[in-house]
Amino acid sequence: RCRIGRVEGMAEVVQPAGGEDFDRLHGIGAVPPIDSDPPYPKAGRASLELHDLAAPAPESEKTSFRPRAATQLYKNVEEKYILANELKLSNGLRVDYVLVHKVNKDKNVQERFEKDARERWSKLQKRKGSNKGNDEDDDDEVGRDVSRTMKRLQFEDSLAAMKGASVEQEIGKNTELVFTKIHFPFDSLASMAESISLNMPLVDEEQKERQEALTVSDRVKKGWKSFNKFIKRYDFFDHGLDEEEDYFSAPFVKVNITKFRNHNDQNKFFTDSQRSTLGFEILNRLQYGLKADQVGIRKLLHNGTYVGAFPLHDGPLPANDDPTLPENKTTRGLLYQRWARISSMFRRQPIDTIRKYFGERVGIYFAWLGFYTTWLIFPAFVGFIVFLYGLGTFEQQNDAKDLCNSNKIMCPLCDTCEPWILKDVCLPYKFSWVFDNGATIFFAIFMSIWASVFQDFWRRRNAQLAYEWDVRNLSLEEPDRPQFKGKGTKTRKHPVTGAEEKYYPVHLRWVKYFVTFSTVVVAITAVIMIAIGIIVYRLAVAVVAARSSDPSIRTQSTVIASATAAIINLFVITILSMIYSRLAVIMTDWENHRKHSKYEAHLAFKMFVFQFVNTYSSLFYVAFFKGQQTGSPGDYGTFFGYRQECANYGCLLELTIQLAIIMVGKQVIGNVTEFMIPRVMRYIEKRRRKGEVQLMPWEEQFSLEAWPAMDLFFEYLEMIIQFGFITLFVASFPLSPFFALINNIWEIRIDADKMITGLRRPPAQRAASIGIWEGVLEFVSFFSVITNGLVIAITSSYLTKLVYQYQYESDLDGFINKTRPFFVDYNCSYSTLLDTNGKKGIFFYEVWAARAGFLIAFEHFVFLAKFAAQAVIPNVPKKIDQKIKREEFLAAKALQKQMDDTDDFLSGEVHDVSLPARSLKENSSV
Repeated sequence: RCRIGRVEGMAEVVQPAGGEDFDRLHGIGAVPPIDSDPPYPKAGRASLELHDLAAPAPESEKTSFRPRAATQLYKNVEEKYILANELKLSNGLRVDYVLVHKVNKDKNVQERFEKDARERWSKLQKRKGSNKGNDEDDDDEVGRDVSRTMKRLQFEDSLAAMKGASVEQEIGKNTELVFTKIHFPFDSLASMAESISLNMPLVDEEQKERQEALTVSDRVKKGWKSFNKFIKRYDFFDHGLDEEEDYFSAPFVKVNITKFRNHNDQNKFFTDSQRSTLGFEILNRLQYGLKADQVGIRKLLHNGTYVGAFPLHDGPLPANDDPTLPENKTTRGLLYQRWARISSMFRRQPIDTIRKYFGERVGIYFAWLGFYTTWLIFPAFVGFIVFLYGLGTFEQQNDAKDLCNSNKIMCPLCDTCEPWILKDVCLPYKFSWVFDNGATIFFAIFMSIWASVFQDFWRRRNAQLAYEWDVRNLSLEEPDRPQFKGKGTKTRKHPVTGAEEKYYPVHLRWVKYFVTFSTVVVAITAVIMIAIGIIVYRLAVAVVAARSSDPSIRTQSTVIASATAAIINLFVITILSMIYSRLAVIMTDWENHRKHSKYEAHLAFKMFVFQFVNTYSSLFYVAFFKGQQTGSPGDYGTFFGYRQECANYGCLLELTIQLAIIMVGKQVIGNVTEFMIPRVMRYIEKRRRKGEVQLMPWEEQFSLEAWPAMDLFFEYLEMIIQFGFITLFVASFPLSPFFALINNIWEIRIDADKMITGLRRPPAQRAASIGIWEGVLEFVSFFSVITNGLVIAITSSYLTKLVYQYQYESDLDGFINKTRPFFVDYNCSYSTLLDTNGKKGIFFYEVWAARAGFLIAFEHFVFLAKFAAQAVIPNVPKKIDQKIKREEFLAAKALQKQMDDTDDFLSGEVHDVSLPARSLKENSSV
């Protein structure tokens, strides 16, 4: 179907034929068909080319829907294949964006939809200005189809009114899908670039002048950089892609276009990601109705008018590693070969290339993930050394030797159990030293300080990236979310623009906040109840195992209970996370936020609070509650009828088992879900299509999974939860940074593979930081100081040993008897800090005084170190700070020159008025 006929002096429409399916669908008469040979299927095309359009077309002309006969798009079949593979329209212009909508296969039904759409549009025009608009949903499916058709036609009219735009419509192999391929004219892109203050690199005359004026020190630095480029040829870790060159840059202004690089070549002036950003901004500002808020492709995607809108990947995936293949020379091909493949996991990420292809929002995520992974290397190494130290010394402990040689008869583990001999737990007691020794205190202090310093240095790296990518002072004009709904027909004037806009009363939103907050509380309560159920299971299994006739099971009853409970807890955490993720999205949608940033902030709060409780609740129980109210023989402390006491080797080993299983298990499940399942599904799809005619590139890419609505939200959340594992309870599991490092090396490549091979290319979006997640990291880092201090003070037995060494015997002689007193009335020994009468003696108070003193000293020391690090480490590197200051100086100087030139112009003297420089990237000095 082609809506616009030839309008004299305005637009020329070419209506090609395209096979029987297209003719039957749109009612076009007999015309010569386009030749169609393999590998592409037969498909019809409609082309709309607009030339020299100086102003929007009149309403009467824009709404002409009459189909016209026309000539073929391509001169021959060979040209068709070449242009399709090069992602170009029939006139040789590049395809910037693809929109996809559905039509009815039945010709008569489709004609009726379009007729009804024209009639409805005519009625709406007649009552223009009323509150009722064409954004309302119809009650029946047919009415909704007509409404969507009308919105699409009006949206395409707005697109057609763009001077120089080229649009081709092609029906796909699935005749229900129509692909609208758009090329945006350079003038429209330039206007949008100026509107959003897009920074563009300036011509390099001034750069050359500065090169000639380099000092000796500058020339030495330049020579060192040249040497580094030579070394990179033999650098195994180098990604092998060219890094982005650095230039002066300034906010783009059309009248000064000659001041910017590549102004003589419109094809190179904007990068791929910039064309994507600008094209998406244009589509989001096109009107599809009479009301001011009936605008943008986002809303049309939300209401089902379009089923897809995406920029194209710049080529197919490489079939092999042959560098001479055209697909291996595209940016997608290079990223796949040098970044997304598992074989590239040890190479540095080509951050600049990622940013140029996907935009700053995706670039900043991978920059942060890579920075975080790099910073894990040192704590992973230190943690591994701490683990090896414990592993190498656990046989040398005097208290362990005493326990392994002891014939003490211990009190039964349950009311119906038999007494047991203390030396039966010799091996787990020895092994507990691997994670419960003096080195773990050092490592807990180290990790608490590391978490803070890591964030300080990330802020520095973030400042450098923001400067280099020209998003340092980014202020986005955020549009309303397409899901935002006003209260009925209520509107209000925007306080800044004065335009009428939808309005939702504040008191109604606070009512919704109360309801959603209550729901979150209920959900968290449910999680706690499930956690209590798992705790009861743990205690019950320990009792059952303690009754076993097998000595090996009886003596390891606590380990068996902890391991099985942790596995069950892992699967419960996974299932509850999936359920609550959906519930949190529903609740946040219901809150009806106007802006996406606020929507994301509220969703992040709900998700983090729930995930925090869901993931860490069992760890908090084992670390801080279990074993604290055990009592003594004859007066045991119970929980639902079960004694909740730590094993004779302490609770820390239980905490280690719980943390290791949950952390590593979540990583394995996540990697299988993200990596294996998509690959299996793609393999099945490939087998299903075997023998079928190859799809056109836009059809092939539409078959990929759509870019997720919350894009990187859940990727950040996954890493934040991992950050909690390696900081909150790291004192109990020094290997957690090592496992996190291994996981993240895979995670980077899995995410990269997903974006390159499994997802449609997202619209490039700008961003200057990781946003709200920086505050969440700060909270976790702060809270980790408290939890690690409590783990060492309460959960670990190391301080108890230190008190005994200082107060009684330095070689721990008698420590086993002191902490396992004999109760005469019951003729057995019991693990406790109480005396033989079950009372709190001097040793009990000495231990708890030491615990309190250590906790206070630990937290004060770590917090002091964290604050000192923040004071010493500036958020912006000195080199970048100097460049920013020079940038501001040049801008002020240029502004003053511009004002002087304006005064001269008014007085009759004309001078060239230049743009103020935005930033100087390299070789700048102050």
